[in-house]
Amino acid sequence: MEEIFYKVIEEKKVLLASGCSFTFEDWNWPGHLSRKLNLKVMNKGMASQGNGLISRKVISGLDELLKTYKKEEILVGIMWSGVSRHEYYTEDTTDIKTWGFFRDNQTDIKNPTDVIEGKFNWRILNIGWNSTEVKSYYELFHNDISSMVLTIEHILRVQWYLDSLGIDYFMSTYLDIFKWTHLLNHPEVEPLFSKINFEKFLPIEGCMEWVQNNYDELGMPGLDKHGNQGLHPTPFGHEKFTEEVIVPHLGGHDIIFKQKII
Repeated sequence: MEEIFYKVIEEKKVLLASGCSFTFEDWNWPGHLSRKLNLKVMNKGMASQGNGLISRKVISGLDELLKTYKKEEILVGIMWSGVSRHEYYTEDTTDIKTWGFFRDNQTDIKNPTDVIEGKFNWRILNIGWNSTEVKSYYELFHNDISSMVLTIEHILRVQWYLDSLGIDYFMSTYLDIFKWTHLLNHPEVEPLFSKINFEKFLPIEGCMEWVQNNYDELGMPGLDKHGNQGLHPTPFGHEKFTEEVIVPHLGGHDIIFKQKII
């Protein structure tokens, strides 16, 4: 079997990645992709964060990279998270111990009024968490339509920003978040959804579905530490996802190409 290496068109030098737990570890797809393409990586992923913070971190991270790199040297990859995950900004840290991700859910934009020096004050909300504050939020404010609208607005904000700067990028989803057609056809959702440029998305339903369908035994085996079946791809699953989905997509869009080693 011939060995393949990858060469990047236009001298790409750095990968900016953002997403949830499917993104933030070095053995997830950004780590594999950066090594295969010999790129530095700025990884803005964080477990359980929603699409609002994912989008804000892309924008703030890109602003930082453009101080050092030319736009032609940057590749952006985004794996969008669940539509029911949210966040809000607060200066209240009285219950900091009840928020496992509090110290990390940052946009990296420093604010002189932040109450913890060097830390940032975005709190993430996950519908599966049991704290009183989280339960109150979802009981009072959450509904499927508004959550889908917000997610699509986050996607469009990043899409239009990257397009305006001429930055090469690709997007995907951790799970198939667009499977609910009754939501996508809603009159509040459809006009926004129709404006997403899916040519920039990987040609799959979602990362988890692709790994399950193609490498279930090695890619998503057994139970995770919480006793849940196959919620996250393994390092092997992420490597195959990178090799067989991301790299061919980038090659087909003239961002990279394959070259055989002789």
